[in-house]
Amino acid sequence: MNIRTCSRVACESEPVSTLTYVYADSMAVLGPLSMEHEPGSYDLCARHTQSMSAPRGWQVVRYVSVGNG
Repeated sequence: MNIRTCSRVACESEPVSTLTYVYADSMAVLGPLSMEHEPGSYDLCARHTQSMSAPRGWQVVRYVSVGNG
């Protein structure tokens, strides 16, 4: 079984979100944890999701999943 952990160095916490970069648009996109790890994406735990920042001049887009009901 392949257990995913936070992509940040020395952090072994369980990931809760996935971060991807759209370099052409200078955009960082943070959304719910993807079903599988994708090349070029970063899985982040709750602590690193909250403290995530993008390079100066970049836009950060945060998607949140909304439960049914």
